[in-house]
Amino acid sequence: MNDVLTMMLVVGLLISFSVLAVFVWGAKSGQFDDSRKMMDGLLFDSEEDLNDAISREKKREASIKDKESETKSE
Repeated sequence: MNDVLTMMLVVGLLISFSVLAVFVWGAKSGQFDDSRKMMDGLLFDSEEDLNDAISREKKREASIKDKESETKSE
């Protein structure tokens, strides 16, 4: 009876580690990335959304420059 349990444990661990290795490989190689969604997302953005994104980016850059100038002046 112990031999069967030992064999089941070993086989179960081998299968588990195999599945984990395949998952890690897939995550590192980008198998779960949805590049099509990212590319098609540009098609559905309106001009207003793009202008809003540009203005937010400019505000973010300005705030970073302000923080840098404040830390340099101190």
